Amino acid sequence: MMPGKLLWGDIMELEAPLEETESQRKERQKSDRRKSRHHYDSEEKSETRENGVADDLDAPKPKKAKVKEKLNGDTEEGCNRLADEFSKSRKSRRKDLSSLDSSTHKSSDNKPEESLTREQKEGAFSNFPISEETIKLLKGRGVTYLFPIQVKTFGPVYEGKDLIAQARTGTGKTFSFAIPLIERLQRNQETIKKSRSPKVLVLAPTRELANQVAKDFKDITKKLSVACFYGGTSYQSQINHIRNGIDILVGTPGRIKDHLQSGRLDLSKLRHVVLDEVDQMLDLGFAEQVEDIIHESYKTDSEDNPQTLLFSATCPQWVYKVAKKYMKSRYEQVDLVGKMTQKAATTVEHLAIQCHWSQRPAVIGDVLQVYSGSEGRAIIFCETKKNVTEMAMNPHIKQNAQCLHGDIAQSQREITLKGFREGSFKVLVATNVAARGLDIPEVDLVIQSSPPQDVESYIHRSGRTGRAGRTGICICFYQPRERGQLRYVEQKAGITFKRVGVPSTMDLVKSKSMDAIRSLASVSYAAVDFFRPSAQRLIEEKGAVDALAAALAHISGASSFEPRSLITSDKGFVTMTLESPEEIQDVSCAWKELNKKLSSNVLSQITRMCLLKGNMGVCFDVSTAESERLQAEWHDSDWILSVPAKLPEIEEHYDGNTASNSRQRSGWSSGRSGRSGRSGGRSGGRAGRQSRQGSRSGCRQDGRRRSGNRNRSRSGGHKRSFD
Repeated sequence: MMPGKLLWGDIMELEAPLEETESQRKERQKSDRRKSRHHYDSEEKSETRENGVADDLDAPKPKKAKVKEKLNGDTEEGCNRLADEFSKSRKSRRKDLSSLDSSTHKSSDNKPEESLTREQKEGAFSNFPISEETIKLLKGRGVTYLFPIQVKTFGPVYEGKDLIAQARTGTGKTFSFAIPLIERLQRNQETIKKSRSPKVLVLAPTRELANQVAKDFKDITKKLSVACFYGGTSYQSQINHIRNGIDILVGTPGRIKDHLQSGRLDLSKLRHVVLDEVDQMLDLGFAEQVEDIIHESYKTDSEDNPQTLLFSATCPQWVYKVAKKYMKSRYEQVDLVGKMTQKAATTVEHLAIQCHWSQRPAVIGDVLQVYSGSEGRAIIFCETKKNVTEMAMNPHIKQNAQCLHGDIAQSQREITLKGFREGSFKVLVATNVAARGLDIPEVDLVIQSSPPQDVESYIHRSGRTGRAGRTGICICFYQPRERGQLRYVEQKAGITFKRVGVPSTMDLVKSKSMDAIRSLASVSYAAVDFFRPSAQRLIEEKGAVDALAAALAHISGASSFEPRSLITSDKGFVTMTLESPEEIQDVSCAWKELNKKLSSNVLSQITRMCLLKGNMGVCFDVSTAESERLQAEWHDSDWILSVPAKLPEIEEHYDGNTASNSRQRSGWSSGRSGRSGRSGGRSGGRAGRQSRQGSRSGCRQDGRRRSGNRNRSRSGGHKRSFD
């Protein structure tokens, strides 16, 4: 026995009395062994209960079967109890984590809620009686809250009130009537009957708009039958729709009138009538057809007439007067434009480029390249179908372009619009058929090849970009004689055109380079390996930079660039600025300085001079051939001659097309050529010109000089005048 270690039996022996018989001793030892075994079993059981897995770690000691069975039972019970405790612990921990996650999620929910805009809070779905099914379908369309026009009109439409609503393009007017009408119909849905008559009629001015409105309805309801009737498509499919029953009918006036006159369509049970783009629907072209369509459902001065809803981005006063014949005595009016100066979309930047019609396709090609590139989407509006076809086929339009106008078959028009929406091609050239209502996502640029005949057309055309909160650019091309039309659009639409020049050579180079670099990413490494030897030889011959630059130029199709005037877009001219050290009254002062410094050959090539904003100098065009000579001959410490990258801000612009015309307007002629000035028989010498100039007060006003002229900007960029 090891020293210092006493067994249970040894302790009992020490405690036993000294005097005992042999039989007593044997009986005591037997009892002690039973107690010892019982104590061991208790310790083993206790250890098993505490550890639970001890038997898994140590091999079991050989024991009697009875004891082993007992130990196994205790161990299994202990393991089960431990498993229960572990399970409870996991559930408790999961609950705690769930609680923590819930509080975290709640906290994260609160955080965005706090950062929501006022518009998002007011348009929350929870504020309106919209079903969960409709909300799910709206979210599938990317709509997470109602836009302001939808918020304002939901109540009146849902409650069955007549309404006239006006809001800018791209603000969600279709859903303004579609959502509440669907909710109202689904709430009061009757037993579905075959051949049931429409409850809702929506009239639109164009086939494309009607098709789009019908799609918007179909996207947010699965319970109601939606049909779309317009010309250029089969009558039979539309007849089948009528036989099966229609809840919501969308269409153009012409085709719906055909079905009415044939007796196939019954509109006597209409409850809701919507005129989309109401200003066009009630104009001379459609007013008679609209009257013929809905007269069966309307009674004079009856409050039982169908609910009438009129929507448009432009509602002249005459629309309100004409519309009253269809409206109940008490009708609602929602106007999100109102007396605001700006009628066009606020998310669109309006630019104007002066360009002769003969140069227009080439300049539009450059504008497409710089403002939208090869990946951006653009719409070009032309006035006639012939112009549309010619523009789309013009070789200066490098992007894939497709036409859209009234002479194209309806099936092809639908294919074209679908392809443009899906990005199959990037440029759509169209007449006004694409101007109203069409919601094409991510249109970066709208080009109007000439000022439209009316302000409403401009507003609707420009509204094809900058939709649903995105920003966009609308560029309007014009000729000098069309400045009055631009002024009229500015006044009526409440916008200000920013006059810009054609894209510069550097703008084109940068844009084409980016497109070329992007195209390199599509080349596989396997193909690259085949060209490595040729590339290596080219690098050795030209150098790495020159070789790559030449390759990029060839890929982009930019083998050469010819400069254009920033003022008129004419090819073969360079625009220059001549900045004065002080304010001048008119261009005569600049001509005086030019006459002092330049030869007659160079002077004869200067044209289209106009004052800079603030009368601090002039800008003018000079032929490309003479531009370098002009800069070489110019030496002056006060007047600064430069070539601007962008069109500077213009104060005054003359319509003269030649240098002599501009000079004669200001009373100056080229003295070196011996021509006389406006004063008659005087010679054109420099002394005579200087003496005449001395009598003018415009070149120096009170002798006052402005400070900081040396550091002033040489390229404008703010509001411009077209005088």
